Formats: sequence, structure tokens, C-alpha cells
Amino acid sequence: MSTQALASNALPTGQPMDGQSMPAAENPLVSALAQFKLDPAQSYAGQVHDQLLEAIVRGKLPPRTALSEATISKLINVSRTPVREALAQLAEEQMVVIYRQVGTLVAPVRLSLLEEGRFVRSTLECASHVQLALSITPAQLQEFGQIVQRQRDAVSSGQIDQFSELDELMHRRLFEFAGREHVWTMLEPIKRQFDRVRWLLLGHVAGHADRALQEHEQMLAQMAARDVAGLGASVASHINHITAHIAALREQAPDSYFAA
Repeated sequence: MSTQALASNALPTGQPMDGQSMPAAENPLVSALAQFKLDPAQSYAGQVHDQLLEAIVRGKLPPRTALSEATISKLINVSRTPVREALAQLAEEQMVVIYRQVGTLVAPVRLSLLEEGRFVRSTLECASHVQLALSITPAQLQEFGQIVQRQRDAVSSGQIDQFSELDELMHRRLFEFAGREHVWTMLEPIKRQFDRVRWLLLGHVAGHADRALQEHEQMLAQMAARDVAGLGASVASHINHITAHIAALREQAPDSYFAA
């Protein structure tokens, strides 16, 4: 895809390009940027990119949401140049689609990219976690257990956003325990479509967090027991469940959320 990720077709109907045409209470862009404050010591384009990326991944800016340069600039009190640069980077990352002479929309979840993310995560996490089980230290096991306990508390109190953040922390720390923190960094851009679906599952598919928690508890027990065979199977099943749940998610979310 080109830097601009340009598309020649027209925008889908029913998508206002001027965010100000929607009341603030109904505009997800206003909500996503409500608490955002620019740091004058950091790149404006980078900060805008990171804020929009997080909002897209977490579903605060759902697929097909219109992203108006003018509205974003006004909301965060910055010129349109860093906003344009941020949107161009997001287009490169296939998180938004820029329509020539018309505007920008949050991209739908690309199922082909989701499959790529699932394959890469399943392959790398199975290999890394199985090796980690043979060398994990008591201190690392204790930290793993503490994260799972915090996840348990989040599920019981209905703090689903907190659970997802802890899920991300757990997977990252397991790579760091194995001395492979750079592998996790490498995975970040590859797994973004995967992460979008994970957040959508938490919001749309009942019981997803409970099931994920049970699988984390099982992985913790198997790692503590150094059950290499069982752990490998559990990690693969845990990652691959995303595909099985797509059907349930597509029954709950609009069809426009997805694309091949």
C-alpha cells in the first residue's frame, strides 16, 4: 500500500466527513480526544498518531468512523500538518483509509491481516513460552501469578478494560522473562488487527474475558509444573481462539467493521 493509502472509490454512505456535524455526545472522535494533552517537548505528529492508534485498537474509534483533519486540529489545538502526518502513518499501517479529495475513515478490520497476526503470535509465543517453562525462576513465576490474580480481580469487578491491559502486560512480560523483549516489540505492528478484535470481543461477546482468564490460569499452572507439552497446546489454543470467536463477533458487530 502507498504512503497515502489512497482509494479511488467514494466513501460509504452515512459517514459524515466533518466531525463537527455530529453532536459532541455522539461523536466518538470528540470522546477519544477529550483527555488528550500535547507534550510540547515531543513530536506532535507522533503524539497524535499514538493517541489515534490506541483509540482505534481499543474500539473507541470504530471501523468506518470519519476522521476530520480540521476537527482533530481544533480539538487538540494544533495545526493540521502534524495531524495530516499522523493520518498518513496510520494509513501506512492500514489502520485508516484516506480517500483522495474526500477524507479519512478508520479502516475495517482486515481478516487477512488478522490471520497473519494469529499465525505469527501462535508460532512465536508457543516456541518462546515452552522454552521459558524450562528456565523460569520462582520470582518470575510469582510475578506471573500476581498478574493473573489482578486479572481475576478485574473480571470479578467487571473492569474489562483493565483486564485487557493486564492481558497485554502478561504476554509482554513472558517474552521479557525469556530475554526476548525485542521479539515483543517486533510483534507490536503485526498484531494490531488481532488486538482490535480482542478489544471488540471483550465488548461484544459474552464470557470472553472469563474464558481468557481460565486459559491464563491453566498456562500459569503448566509453567509452574514445567509441563512443556501441555503448555504448548494451551498457548496455541489460547491464541487460535480468536479465529473461532470471529463468527460470534460478526453476529454482534456491524458488517462494515470487517473486510477481506
